[in-house]
Order: sequence, then C-alpha cells, then structure tokens
Amino acid sequence: MQNHLESVQVRVVQGGNNKMDKLIGVIDEPVPGKDPDELDINVHTNSLIKFIEKTNTPITIGIQGEWGSGKTSLINSIHHHFEGDEKTKQIWINSWEYSLLSTPEEALLKIINRIIDELIESDPNETRKKNIKGGAEAIFKGALRVGAQVALGNAAGEVAKELLDTGAKSIAELRKQLSEVVEQMADRSTNPYETVVIYVDDLDRIEPKNAVAILELLKNIFSVPKCIFILAIDYQVVVKGLEHKFG
Repeated sequence: MQNHLESVQVRVVQGGNNKMDKLIGVIDEPVPGKDPDELDINVHTNSLIKFIEKTNTPITIGIQGEWGSGKTSLINSIHHHFEGDEKTKQIWINSWEYSLLSTPEEALLKIINRIIDELIESDPNETRKKNIKGGAEAIFKGALRVGAQVALGNAAGEVAKELLDTGAKSIAELRKQLSEVVEQMADRSTNPYETVVIYVDDLDRIEPKNAVAILELLKNIFSVPKCIFILAIDYQVVVKGLEHKFG
C-alpha cells in the first residue's frame, strides 16, 4: 500500500532546445478520506468499519505499517465514513504536531488534556466537569515536577511512570468519572453519542520511548466503555521504545 502520489513534471531546456521531460519531484501526502480509492484500501476500510460498529468496548485497534505505507490514508477513510454518523463522536490526535516546540513531557500531557477536553466539553454536569479537570491538573502538575528533574531524553518515560505509580488512585478516579461522562452521552437530549472513536496518528514520527509512554498512558487513563482507539504506528517504533524501557 502506498500513499497518494502526485508527480510534478518540469521541462528541462538544454542549449535552447527542449530535449527531455524529467521527473524531479514527488509529493507524498495521505489520501483525504473523501477522495476516490486510488490505493485500493476500501476493502480494508470497509472491514474495519464493520468491526468498529459491532465490537465490544473499550478496545484499541492498531494500524501497523512503515512510514509512508498508507496508514493515515486508511484512517482518513474511516474518519470520513463516520463524519455523517450523529451517534459517533470522533477525536483526532496528531502526535507529531503536539511534539513540535514541546518537551517530551509537555507533548505527553497536551495529548491527554486534549482528549479529556473533547470528552467533557458538552457534559451538562458542571460539578463533574470541574472535578475531572481539577483531578487531571493535579495529577499532571505532580508529573511535571518529576519531569523537570530528569534529563530531557527520559522525561516522557518518567512522567508516565509517575502518573502510573504514585497516581494510581487518582487515575482510577479520573477514569471512573470519564466513564460516567461517556456512558451518559447516549442519554442526553442534544448530541447523543453512543461511541467515541479516538484516532492517534503519526506516533512513529516521534521518539520511540515517548511513543511507548503515550501508549501506556492512553491505555491506563482511557480504558473506558464506548471508547475505541485507532492507532497508526510502525511496529518497529514500539519495539525500540520497549527496548529502551526494559533493556
């Protein structure tokens, strides 16, 4: 499977004569979900859509492949399909964008905060919304203090460890509150959602150890009924991250 390719041809003039057309550039961009299926990925897209519509939750689906193999094009197609489904809330996270101009621990916490904000934005229970935000901020402040004390290259892993080890009780409470929010989405009169699909793209474009830290936190915080995670990642990135963690 390949990404959508557009070729640019430029006529090269030598000695005043047009002697040849030379391909000098290739644009490598993911196929938008609404575009024609030039990569023949519909067979995979349709199968995954059927699975998403019928699967028990929570669940994580991994789209594995090397960089440039078409992972983003595939999840673009899935995302496009559910855009017209009023019962499905979609959240898109581009890991690479969050990592730009940020330390590893900042990127990690921005991603978690973004998902929480998306989940609670329309919760009518203002008290619960404040509790969730307050609980998340308390956990993250403690983690940032730890992250500030370690070397930059290890920060994300240290933050994840801090959150999972010393914040276990707080994370359990946060997960419980988020579960209540998601469960009640289907019962509200406006914007009722029965499923939340969270796409995490470009994990293979950040440091392997940081990618693993993100995966670990996502699993522990957002293991919530009605939530489906779709991750686009190169399996070798996970392997390298685990090697760094466990040696």
